[in-house]
Amino acid sequence: MRIVDFRPVAPALWRRPRAAQTLFLRASVGKSNYNAGFVTLRKRLSQGLLYALNYTFSHSFDQLGAIQNAANTMPNSFDLDAEYGPSLFDITHQFNSTFLYELPFGRGKTFGVSNDVLNKVVSGWYVSGIFSARSGDALTVTQGPGVWGNSLQLPFTSSAIPTTDPLSFGNDVNSGIAGSNNIGTNGNPATRGTGLSLFGNPEQVYNSFRRVNVSTDGRTGRANPLRGLTRWNMDMSIGKRTTIKERLNLTFAFDFFNLDNHVSFANPGLSLTDPRNFGVINTQFIPPDRVAGSRWIQFGLRVEF
Repeated sequence: MRIVDFRPVAPALWRRPRAAQTLFLRASVGKSNYNAGFVTLRKRLSQGLLYALNYTFSHSFDQLGAIQNAANTMPNSFDLDAEYGPSLFDITHQFNSTFLYELPFGRGKTFGVSNDVLNKVVSGWYVSGIFSARSGDALTVTQGPGVWGNSLQLPFTSSAIPTTDPLSFGNDVNSGIAGSNNIGTNGNPATRGTGLSLFGNPEQVYNSFRRVNVSTDGRTGRANPLRGLTRWNMDMSIGKRTTIKERLNLTFAFDFFNLDNHVSFANPGLSLTDPRNFGVINTQFIPPDRVAGSRWIQFGLRVEF
């Protein structure tokens, strides 16, 4: 026999107040906008050469600084535009180019001599590549979550307000920076830091931001971002396509990612709650689908039949 206890819950328990950590809904009331202009120059394949050049000038703005499927809550439920500003993926200038050049060897006579075997060895070579360059990301100095009283779960980190034009701080890699007054000092080369910083004077930049005053400020500093580090990259492929028979072709290629093995740095942390790391550059930028930013070389072989 199963005995069920129906004793009532003590009044002290069911009368105790409960606090909700998060109350939210999903809706389509948010907004973002993207405006851009682009120029393209293309050359179709002729005489073994083709290329495409693309330049884009753009701006992207939103209320949250996140992609559509990000899990987060609005920082200010009473004013959805309180954090309105450039998107985290806002890139003002973007240039891309691709090219393919079939090397002019082995067509007809090679070195003045008609030789099918020699032609197969020296013909079919090509060089291709992708070059890209872009301006820096939109960066903001953060002051911590809960500025507008948002929830304990999925909090939003608000941006501090600049008192000086953020674009005047520059966006280059400065070397030999030790930091001062506990600001940016984790990069001090004397204590085995990198000595690299986004700013020539981290303390000056740190003191050029103030925390949001909820009673007087209607917006945060996200509308006036800094700009992160610019980046460029060159990938190249050298390969050869050889016809063995009418329906049998062999293609091999050596692919070089980050051809010249140059270093691209990731943007530094810019938090008022972590002054020692403010502006310190200590991480290499890693492209998508890669585990390191250094030069990669891969060999590929394809048989077509």
